[in-house]
Amino acid sequence: MKYGHEYAQLLASEGFPEEWISSAISYRLLKKAIKKVQQELSALGLDASTLQHVHSEFGVEAPGDRNGAHFVPELWVAVDGESGEFLDAHLTKETKQYFLWLAENNENTQSTQTDAGRRASQISHETDGSSISEHEQSNAMIRASSAENGAHWAHVHLHTAANFFNLLDPKLAQLDAIQHAEERRLESHIVELGTAVTTLTEPAASKKGKYKARSDVTIWRQILALYVQHAIFFSPYERDRGSRTFDQAKSHLELFSKDLVDQGLVKRFREKTSRNTFDHFVAVNLDILRAMRFQELNMEAVRKILKKFDKRTALGATKAYQSYANSGPFAKSVATDMCAAMSQQVVTIVPQLDDYSCPVCYNIAWRPIRLECCNTVFCIRCMIELQKSASKCPMCRSTSVITADSGSIDQQRAEYLVKYFPTEVKEKQKANELAVAIDKYGPDFQKGPCCVM
Repeated sequence: MKYGHEYAQLLASEGFPEEWISSAISYRLLKKAIKKVQQELSALGLDASTLQHVHSEFGVEAPGDRNGAHFVPELWVAVDGESGEFLDAHLTKETKQYFLWLAENNENTQSTQTDAGRRASQISHETDGSSISEHEQSNAMIRASSAENGAHWAHVHLHTAANFFNLLDPKLAQLDAIQHAEERRLESHIVELGTAVTTLTEPAASKKGKYKARSDVTIWRQILALYVQHAIFFSPYERDRGSRTFDQAKSHLELFSKDLVDQGLVKRFREKTSRNTFDHFVAVNLDILRAMRFQELNMEAVRKILKKFDKRTALGATKAYQSYANSGPFAKSVATDMCAAMSQQVVTIVPQLDDYSCPVCYNIAWRPIRLECCNTVFCIRCMIELQKSASKCPMCRSTSVITADSGSIDQQRAEYLVKYFPTEVKEKQKANELAVAIDKYGPDFQKGPCCVM
């Protein structure tokens, strides 16, 4: 299947909005425009092999139009006066400037027209001035040398090449506009999502200054911990660190969904608002994935069409569009920007148990004993065991363990743990009571219901 047909099918089948599809790269039209450029060059005897030695270095930026008319790329061609063979060919300075300008000025069509008018007069003034660049001096020497040998220099106006760029540039500007609009929309949705999750997980104040945990806080904690573990859009791990491609992100999102189903987390929601918020959470991730897919498809189309253009014309357009020809801006930025926004606005809202665990038993550090030596927090049970064995601080090897007492309890952290980890605190308190009973009555002690023989 030819790429143009496959590209059109993918755009139609991925569920993109109509305005996105209408702004997508017109691969077939651009391919036809390349054919016309090739035909124009061939009619002049300037096929791709003849033009391979055309200089590809670019000068300073230049406008895309002059005096309201579209700029037409030009070649200087030297032809032997007797044999008619081509001796040399150079892109004109203005053409090189035009190609570079295309690469740097495709974000805003309106500002492009304004800059073009301003730069047109500037370039015109530079061209008419007395100062001559090294590039112009080199071209002047080549022309003088060729003239002495009976060569004739002539301009070749590449009208069809101008048509190609006039088709490509507006589409790139539209893609940039879609990217920025989608980023703003997704960021606003992520902020709304963060507010909703905060409401669902923030403990509610009850009587006597105590807090009552929301019923779904533990479930949200497990869901977001899984989300971080799967690293859907951006990998923090050394083996594959960096932005993920669409295929990689889709695969990780599917694994995340599978784990949610296997653990039955969503079914355990007690509040209807939690389910609605979770649906919003899934929708935001799918929107990010869809935007990545759209931009990757278009950037692949740009890469292929520029490669085809250069192969058939040898005019070196790929270099002017290098940022697009490589991979595309949104596919990279969405992985970092959206991942950072999701982490800041949603994931970090719900405190994770790992951040408040004891470094010895790896359970919640209840009751929290803070050592002055290195400011590390341990649970009271592990601190007692360390004192029994006359051990030093496991973190800094100081002797401050033996001096720890009830005054070393971090009351502020204890209140925080009761507020955000009520279930874990109750379980750890029961485990501590059982450990105390075993110390007192022996290892065979079993805490259970009282019975009369």
